[in-house]
Amino acid sequence: MNKMTQRKSVILLSCIALLCCIGGAQAQQNSVSVSPVSIDAKVKRGASYTQTFTLTNNTGTRLRFKCSVSDVWYDEGNKRVTGRPGTLPHSASLWVQFSPAEIDVEPGSSASVKAIVTVPQTAAGGYYSVPIFEALPVDPVLASATIAKVSTAKASIGVRFKGLMMFTTLNASEYNVEIMGGHISPPSASAELAMQLDVRNRGNAHARLHGSYAILNSSGALVGRGAIKETRYLPDQRKMLEAGWAGELSPGKYTAVITVSYDRVGMEPATLLYELPLIVQ
Repeated sequence: MNKMTQRKSVILLSCIALLCCIGGAQAQQNSVSVSPVSIDAKVKRGASYTQTFTLTNNTGTRLRFKCSVSDVWYDEGNKRVTGRPGTLPHSASLWVQFSPAEIDVEPGSSASVKAIVTVPQTAAGGYYSVPIFEALPVDPVLASATIAKVSTAKASIGVRFKGLMMFTTLNASEYNVEIMGGHISPPSASAELAMQLDVRNRGNAHARLHGSYAILNSSGALVGRGAIKETRYLPDQRKMLEAGWAGELSPGKYTAVITVSYDRVGMEPATLLYELPLIVQ
């Protein structure tokens, strides 16, 4: 093995050692964490809101956390996309300032940073931002106790955490969730019963939809039931709300009665009722 290969091998092993040190090797009970991960806050227009984040360093290395934000939205395929602050719809990123924006956390300890959110008077509805916390060693580690130190090698490995901040104004939030249509497939030997609702959120704030369904036979008797897992819809987002049922149905005519509910800031929860006919051959 030549010297260049040896040097590359030591750098690689050093990187692996550092990842084990700051990347959360459970066997050694080393971890780096940020909490909370998700924020869903109700805010007043023209006022400020403060959210505290706890940065925990359970490694043997002093870490420097750098705090920043980015925009978040969805594309035509409902895939999550991010962008520079202030470039995507319903952005809250320009409202957010971290105090401090950079902080060192000693090994085996925690520290707090505050996100100070200044809500414009003109804000109405839901707004979103991704908080980013990047942890890097203050003193870069090039070798572990079992690896020879190589003074000419340099390695920089960090851990990046991304969360989600959602804000809804207490006033001027509008809710209008519609079920555009639906489809139901009967159970078979290879697949369970599947329900899909085409749902669109025409409001200016996000809605968390959840619900239940009941399957009735032609006589109106209950033959099956289940729950619909919570799904979040951002403003003007349209996507399928799905549920399944693993039971069996005899040939005949059935009706799936579906109830979907969501909370509304400053108002009573809203409930939607939808029925899907089903024929089992």
